Amino acid sequence: MRAVRWHGRRDVRYETAVPDAPDPGPGEVRVAVAWCGLCGSDVAEYAAGPLLIPVGRAHPVTGRHAPLVLGHEIAGHVTDAGPGVTGLPPGTLVALNALIPCGRCARCAAGDDHLCPDFGHLGMSADGGLAERVTVPAAMAVAAPPGLDPEVAALAEPFAVAWHLVRRVTRGAGDGSRCLVVGAGAIGLATALVLRERGHEVTVVDVADERLRVAAGLGLRVGAEAEAVAVAGEGGEGADAALECSGSADGFALSCRAVRPGGVVGLAGLPARPVPFDVTDAAHRELTLVGSMSHQAEADLAPALGFLAAHAETARRLVTARVPLRRAVADGLDVLGGPRRGAHTKILIDAGGTA
Repeated sequence: MRAVRWHGRRDVRYETAVPDAPDPGPGEVRVAVAWCGLCGSDVAEYAAGPLLIPVGRAHPVTGRHAPLVLGHEIAGHVTDAGPGVTGLPPGTLVALNALIPCGRCARCAAGDDHLCPDFGHLGMSADGGLAERVTVPAAMAVAAPPGLDPEVAALAEPFAVAWHLVRRVTRGAGDGSRCLVVGAGAIGLATALVLRERGHEVTVVDVADERLRVAAGLGLRVGAEAEAVAVAGEGGEGADAALECSGSADGFALSCRAVRPGGVVGLAGLPARPVPFDVTDAAHRELTLVGSMSHQAEADLAPALGFLAAHAETARRLVTARVPLRRAVADGLDVLGGPRRGAHTKILIDAGGTA
């Protein structure tokens, strides 16, 4: 089959004779991939890896190592299922939860499998979605609401990450809380849309004008004036919560400055290296830092799909390019790793087409 595989740093290849996704075994399904989104972790593995991709050694959960098919933001249709699988008949549109937990550790036993210390990951330690087909445990496949476009369903993973972040940061917060979203990439905009749906006041900031234009087109409050308001606070105090989605040191610093005393800083962005943090200021102002790690299938991915079904046309505006599988490197990874990366919110790869 056709697939895009990681062989090494700056060595990602479009190949036409990759072994097909295996027949599904007990508790597994095979999925014909329709669309697969590219994200920052894909670009990082391409440009600076191996970071999470195992090389020369088998991953402890998946047993796999490079070369591996990239891609984890996957939507497609079930083609066949192994013994014991129910509720996912052929033709079902699904989005995939990319995490593969060990199933044995204390975190998995507690139901927090997204915090498994040894988890594997589609597109990192198992073959992912930049391919025509992929075989996965059926528990990773969440059925989309009827009528949802596969292109929109491919946004489910970033929206699930946003759903998880909002769920953690606004726990106990009432409607109308003032929230600052730092970073107008796919995660940041998804976060802002979910916050707005839940009745919070939202401001979005970013350093890329192109991304801010996308945010403004979604009816979100953006721009230099909005940033000043967010940092100073309309009442002089600051935001009730800042949700850091940029993964930059400056974004983290702004988030900490922008919240009021007693405020919450949610951390979803992943900096490439450690960033400075003023512990004294955080202690004096009693800031709460809340980490947010990926998402969970039932608690986050399923409601994210429901959100997408209810707001499909709005969510579709996050897609800034659609690229055939054979051009995934040149028109996808190279673009997102280059000087024009700020022009894109989400690039989707058409894995189901023939081009």
